Amino acid sequence: MRRRFKWIEWNLDKIAAHGLSFEDVEYAFAHCLGVHQERDDGSYETIGSVPSGRRIFVVWRYDADAWHEGEGAEVVSVITAF
Repeated sequence: MRRRFKWIEWNLDKIAAHGLSFEDVEYAFAHCLGVHQERDDGSYETIGSVPSGRRIFVVWRYDADAWHEGEGAEVVSVITAF
């Protein structure tokens, strides 16, 4: 299954506040340490490493609207990462 990320100014600003780029977060997502854990609110959390070796925590959701639009891929919308 293909995966793509939905980046908008809002979530880019949130991760930048923690010294991260979208490349860092996508890399950490692809190199997760363990499984994607579902949270009580329906979002997920993932722990992964960025290329520098820093471990980060990513909170995200599947973007159901984009999936239903026929994107042909899982669309991940990052809420925050730190």
